[in-house]
Order: sequence, then structure tokens, then C-alpha cells
Amino acid sequence: MQLSRIPIDKLIEKYHLNDPFYVQYYMWITEVLRGNFGYSHLYNKPVITAILQNLPATLELVMYAAPIILLGGYKLGVFSAKRASRKTPKEDTIDFAIRNISIFGYSIPRFCIALLLLVIFYMFLRWTGPGRLGHDAEHAIFSHSSNWTHYTGLYTIDALLNREPWIFLDALKHLFLPVITLSTEMLPIVIRVTRSAMLGELTMPYIVLAKAKGLDEKAVSRHAERNCLTSVLTVSGMLLASMLTGVVITEYVFLIQGVGHLTVNAAQKFDYPLLVGLAITFCLIFALINLFVEIAYARINPRATG
Repeated sequence: MQLSRIPIDKLIEKYHLNDPFYVQYYMWITEVLRGNFGYSHLYNKPVITAILQNLPATLELVMYAAPIILLGGYKLGVFSAKRASRKTPKEDTIDFAIRNISIFGYSIPRFCIALLLLVIFYMFLRWTGPGRLGHDAEHAIFSHSSNWTHYTGLYTIDALLNREPWIFLDALKHLFLPVITLSTEMLPIVIRVTRSAMLGELTMPYIVLAKAKGLDEKAVSRHAERNCLTSVLTVSGMLLASMLTGVVITEYVFLIQGVGHLTVNAAQKFDYPLLVGLAITFCLIFALINLFVEIAYARINPRATG
């Protein structure tokens, strides 16, 4: 039922607008705790339904981008720090290349990277384009005669569960450009933080003492890596949370109907219940990831929580 068809007095009564603000807040927070974030007039459905329908697109993008950004950035940062710590007359060429490529990638605006990739791979090469699926895959999934079962909303996972490997490859192909766009900007952050933290650990007295005692280089590196993980975890948690709460530019350029795209539409159309529901969802995501990071701190270095 659309709100525009409800008489104004019924709306006032329904939302307790004549009650004091604390009564209104109590009624609202009670409904929120029950999972009722209100009704979206833009999508003509409950807010929680709109969020859950758009969340899988963002989750699928993060599922493929996060390992490249977090694990790849960590490994490259550690490797770069090891190369930089070597006592050589000249600056290490590989470390120099990693640092400068990272700076170059981070300095390019995300929308420029996204548009450039679309021009190359869509306009010229015709290899892939915007959206989550190609026309044939969309027809196979959404046609009336389709036997497709929506298990998770993540097309790559659902394609395997539905035993449609060609749809899996099509969805994976359409994820290639947005994943590269995210990685180009966020990967350098992890590399630089990891390299800085690792270099700091490699100059600590316990590392110097371990080397003086003749401890194996791999063992020394493992100790340094373990102690530099706290800094890396902090930035990794923030990057993961920012991806899960919607990468607006990437989703908009590549026509991915995720929560970032949903947020922009809600703001443009002044859909306040949807905006509030998204804000609460984002707060929960950040809180849960911060909790996970704190637990990981305790596992890596118990002294940090003492």
C-alpha cells in the first residue's frame, strides 16, 4: 500500500507524530529491533527487503575483490619490505617498482579507472561490459520458462549450484572490470601499510638479535610478519567494511545493483526510511568487522589486549 493513498490523519496516527519525541523514538527503535526499518516509497517495498535484494550484488563483488586486495596487498608489502631491508649499495629495483606502481595506482581517481577499462574492454575489444550478466545469461535466468533456482543471489555461486557453468563464466567475466577497478585503488593502501609496518619490525632489536644468533631468515621473517599484522588488520578491516557498505562509483559505472547504487538512488529521491535503514545496516557492518578485528588482535598478540 503506497503512503500517498493514506489520509494524512491516518499517517499521523500510524507514526505517532502527535506524541512526544521520546515516545516516537521508542516506537521506532522497537520496530527496528524487530527488523522493521519502515517502507520504501521509491521501491514500493519494505526497506529490509530492498536492502536484502541488493546486498548479494555487493557481496559478490567483495568476495572476489577482497582476497586480491587484502591477501595480495599483504604479500606484496612483505616482499617489498624484505627487498628494501637488504643492505645493498643501490636501491632495490623491485621494491622501487612496487612502491611507484602503488603510488600511481592510488593517485588515479576510481571513476577514471572504471571508464578507461570500459572504453578498452567494452567499446574496443567487446570482451565484457557493464552489468552483472550478459543478455543470454539474463534470459536464461529470468525468462518464464527458466528452471533457475535463486539460492544466494550471487550469480557465480548460484550458477554452480544450478549446474550452469557457462553462466558462471559469464558472471565471472562481468566481475573482472569492477574487481580490477577496486584493486587498483585499494591494493596500494594495503601494500604501503604492510611495507611500512614490516620495515619497522625488521629494524627492531629482537630481529637484530635473532639474526646475530644465526636464526634462519624464514623464521626471522615469520616473527616480523606476525608482529606487523596488527597494523595491517586495522586498515584491512576498514577497507573491507567500506567495500561491504557499497562502492558507489564502481557500482554506478558498471551498473551493479548493489547497496552503493541503492544508497545513491535513495538520496536522490529523498527516500528517508531507506536511507535510515541503510545507515543502520552500515553501522552494524562496521561494528561486526571491528569486533572481528579485535578478536583477531587477541589471537595474534594476546599482550595487545592485556
